[in-house]
Amino acid sequence: MNLKIILKVTFFSMLLIFSECKEPEDSIADTPVDFRIYLNDPIYRDLRTVGNSLTVTGGHAGIVIYRLSQDEFLAFDRLCPYEKDTECRIYTEDDDLVYRCECCNTPYLMIDGIGQSEGETDFPGSGLFLKAYRTYFDGVNEIRITNY
Repeated sequence: MNLKIILKVTFFSMLLIFSECKEPEDSIADTPVDFRIYLNDPIYRDLRTVGNSLTVTGGHAGIVIYRLSQDEFLAFDRLCPYEKDTECRIYTEDDDLVYRCECCNTPYLMIDGIGQSEGETDFPGSGLFLKAYRTYFDGVNEIRITNY
């Protein structure tokens, strides 16, 4: 092996060994989430269309499920990551793409869950991410939302 390659491998190995994976201070603690919904159930019919969202119970303050594409769903806790108070939930105004915190007024984009700015206005939650949950879609009918 070339000495340069050995040095690079050693350097990156040391970085991995000595680096710490810290959770950001502004993160929201985990709470158990593991459930399934079925698109053929009439109460979930809005999720049959790309770009639509639906709120369900679970997580800290409820969960928003957003259909990003034909094969991909996203799920976010409705708890505002800035306020961290279960009374401060995000809600949709008119567009399923953007949800807004009812306390700090921060808009959150559902395609990535990040707090937005509007023009020159930075909101307290701008740049913070909503707590995301894993989603698994069977390609036909079943969506599993979990943090396991």
